[in-house]
Amino acid sequence: MNTLIITNLLMMPALFAADDAMTRERLEKMLTDGDTAWIVQTFTRHADNTLGFIDGYFEGGLKMIEEGGSEKKATEMFRKGLEFARLADKAYNEVIFTQYAASFGSWSPKERLEFRKGQQEFRAGRKIKDNPEEALAHFEKSLALASPLGDAWGSAMAHTGIATTKLKLKDYEGARDAAMKAAEFNGRLRLRRDHIRSRLIIGQSYADMGNTAAGRGHLRIAWDAVTDADSVALRTEVLDAYCTALEAAGAVAKAAELRAEFAKSLPAPVEKK
Repeated sequence: MNTLIITNLLMMPALFAADDAMTRERLEKMLTDGDTAWIVQTFTRHADNTLGFIDGYFEGGLKMIEEGGSEKKATEMFRKGLEFARLADKAYNEVIFTQYAASFGSWSPKERLEFRKGQQEFRAGRKIKDNPEEALAHFEKSLALASPLGDAWGSAMAHTGIATTKLKLKDYEGARDAAMKAAEFNGRLRLRRDHIRSRLIIGQSYADMGNTAAGRGHLRIAWDAVTDADSVALRTEVLDAYCTALEAAGAVAKAAELRAEFAKSLPAPVEKK
């Protein structure tokens, strides 16, 4: 499950390409030529972009059907997406990509409508995130629609929405439990930044319950997952959360060391003339 932005990007030459590696033309040629090992290695190097690339075939095929296009051509897109999903599972020693892809292709017309309703409910929750009670209801409806369909991405997003709103509502145990489920989905789907966010929510939930120690390991996972490609804001947020947990455990020197190392890695401020 994703947003309409993904659908719009489908018709572009490259889908979610950080560079020229994850282009449709390039990977489809490898698939046609039987060079599947090359695709596996490409997915391994570009894990952040793999799900988006694969999902483009499903969103694109579904949009084709919805606009009255050829269902035969849409099915061909679904099948190609499934082939790439199998290779993604091979790259990550998983089954979730194939399960997601096969589920998508298997939906009946009614189930496709339910999938779209799940997306709509998620977007509705996002639009009123400042009203957590109402947002929570939308996210829960989104999950109730996504889960039976085998929509792993939709389930991950809904669990994250539930966790975020429950944290605002001070339902810390509920936030932790939802974030745990989101973290599992996001980790397996290689949605790295979403996985980081899930771990941050878990850490914050434990801290709000007065059990900083229980959340420290999750914050360490989040810190280990950030890269230089992430924004300074995200890296700073993760570092602050992790170091706060370390300091609470008495590891003040370790926290200070991490903060100092991070400060050195930041670009020097530009002097104003």
